[in-house]
Amino acid sequence: MKMNLYYRMLLSYTPIFFVVISILIFSFFAVLNNSVQKQIVMTNEAITTKVVQAIDANLKSAERTVIKEIVANQTMKDFFSTSESKVLYDYFRISQKMDELSSILPFSNSIYVYNANSGKVLSRSGLSNLDQFGDRDFLLSAYNSAVNPNTWSDPRMYNEFVHESIGEERVVSLIKYYPYIGEKQGAIVVNIHLQALNGFIKDLVRSDTGPIELLTSKLEPFNLKHTLQESTAAHEGTNRLFTKSEYTGWGYVSAQSDKRFSLLALLNDFWIVVGFIAILSGLVGLTYITHRNYKPIQAIAGRIQNYSKRKSGELVKRSEKDELKYIEYAIDDLLERAGQYEQLHKDDLLIRKRQVLFDWLEGHKVWSDKSWKQEMENLQLPTQFHRLTAVIVEIDRFSQFTKTYNTRDQYLLKFVLSNVLQEIAHNDQLFVWNEWFEPQQMAVVLYLNSDQEQNQAAVCDVMKKVQAWTLSNLGFTVSVGIGSEIQYPGEITESYSEAKEHVSYKPVFGLGAMIGSWDLQSKAEGRIIPHLQLARTIARSFRMSDGQWQFHLTGLYQELKKGRFSQTDMETITNYMMYHLHKELLEMADEVNHLLHNEYDSEFEAIANGSETLDEWRDRLGTLLSVLENKICSLRSVKNNYVLIGRVKEYIELHYADSNLSLNQISDRFGMNPRYLSKLFKEEFGEKFIDYMLRKRLEAAQQLLLNTSLPVQDIAEQVGYVHVISFHRAFKNMFGLPPGDYRKRAEGR
Repeated sequence: MKMNLYYRMLLSYTPIFFVVISILIFSFFAVLNNSVQKQIVMTNEAITTKVVQAIDANLKSAERTVIKEIVANQTMKDFFSTSESKVLYDYFRISQKMDELSSILPFSNSIYVYNANSGKVLSRSGLSNLDQFGDRDFLLSAYNSAVNPNTWSDPRMYNEFVHESIGEERVVSLIKYYPYIGEKQGAIVVNIHLQALNGFIKDLVRSDTGPIELLTSKLEPFNLKHTLQESTAAHEGTNRLFTKSEYTGWGYVSAQSDKRFSLLALLNDFWIVVGFIAILSGLVGLTYITHRNYKPIQAIAGRIQNYSKRKSGELVKRSEKDELKYIEYAIDDLLERAGQYEQLHKDDLLIRKRQVLFDWLEGHKVWSDKSWKQEMENLQLPTQFHRLTAVIVEIDRFSQFTKTYNTRDQYLLKFVLSNVLQEIAHNDQLFVWNEWFEPQQMAVVLYLNSDQEQNQAAVCDVMKKVQAWTLSNLGFTVSVGIGSEIQYPGEITESYSEAKEHVSYKPVFGLGAMIGSWDLQSKAEGRIIPHLQLARTIARSFRMSDGQWQFHLTGLYQELKKGRFSQTDMETITNYMMYHLHKELLEMADEVNHLLHNEYDSEFEAIANGSETLDEWRDRLGTLLSVLENKICSLRSVKNNYVLIGRVKEYIELHYADSNLSLNQISDRFGMNPRYLSKLFKEEFGEKFIDYMLRKRLEAAQQLLLNTSLPVQDIAEQVGYVHVISFHRAFKNMFGLPPGDYRKRAEGR
């Protein structure tokens, strides 16, 4: 007896439900229990490591501080001097310095110093002879040891006073010889109290993570109240983790009980009852869901049957008890009719390919590996590959390209370039998928089927052939940006972004370049901010007519050549230079401003937007500035005051070191009104007379500070300053540091 779909679905799901639910329940608890145990171990390891690192860091800091005091602290050095003229106040100062040192060291501590020449020991309790010092045995043993103790000792008993045991306490000690390098003359001993170390560990470790015990370098417990065997017995049944410090040699032991984390103990009668209730509830829900899911199938079968009765009745004859078989016949009929429309959609394949590639590269749509393969199969494209890489092919001098060819010819040339790329790649047994997304840029995806080094060589070989063929047959060049190789289709967006970024560096690498990540290793990352200041310097030098703007322009070009800069960066630098050029020439004669605005603004914009390489940018910009400079000089020479102001500038450059040089003196010399002379000077050179004179003096002083060993007083007098205080103030305002500090910083570099 045949059963319909409803009963078959119900009886098929029931065994699967029982098996799957049972496996999931027990697997869940088993995996969860194992995961919790591992997490506990990892947590204990992390906490122990944190404690070790924290203690080592504090002890290292204390050691560095003591070494620094030995080397640099004169007060501490005085204690070890052989002079016998020390008075009580001298020892008081040394004791104060010891207290200051103790206060900056981590943990609770005590410090004493030992002078081997005098046999004296100075501690917080005062000055005493070595034979009356309570810690004499440890001090002599460590001091006379043939091996220089470079780290902290194991715990020991410490007492400052002889024949007294009341004040004894356990400490770890660090001894450093004086001097740090050379024949030892004494020592500094730092004692860290074990109570402070234990308190530090308690502050770091919470109560719910388990205790951490300290062991000596001989693996003996720091705590003398119980032995290691007793400690082990106390933590019997726990996981113990041992970590050893590379710095101190101490051991760290942590423990954590497993019993309270055993989740398998939760599988008691209560949870078993809950599990059975859940299974019964699942059966009821499964029956209900099966019944509800069957209704749409029943409704579809009914609609198909009704439709067939109204039309030809062909499917009614095939109606069976099996609803799925009946629906299958209907779908076959539907597919047969749908095939008639298949040809209509083939014409859309090229458009679909272009849109799919665009969405894929730009990341507008995210596919899983399965859905991506399905999409490629729909587009009749290969799905098998070892690696993928994205490439950007850009037509050089595209503005000239559009002027040379009409729209139809441009389309034809780009079509030819696309086909040549596919043919060359096919000859090299590579598959490419390429589309023109931008008027001047073609996006390419290459399917690679070998190892990474061979892939890189194959891609470069294909692109070089394309570049050579294009130059030889089409008469223009193309630049290529190559992205990184990727393993998964979803990563192609990153490779595509890299390829676009690489081709944007064409100004640095030149036209017809092939740029990959391997080419960028020799170029520093392009940071545009530092170069904007140099662009401003060029504008200022051009305004001052000091003949140095060509030198600064060459320096800017050389700096840009070292880095990675795009066309956008070159536009920014050019526009910034043009802005400051306008600003610098603003106070000049109106004829100069009109000349710049009306004749040269468009030229600067053309250079900013149309220079595709750094060499072209430098040549065009240098030529334009030279022409502009000649025209400005011509305009200036027409004016009677230009020659006179030029002589004034030359006079300042020759006599700036004269302390009596002033605006009134120069005005008398050249027979001009002081205010009128200052106005003409500012108009011609963009800088006030007094500012220009001060700048010349301070620049000369800067060179003397860097290149000579003359005292600051002599340098101030040589550059025209009578009062050294005025020189200090002016120099700091200009360079940010007083003269002496400026020289020290320069010498320290």
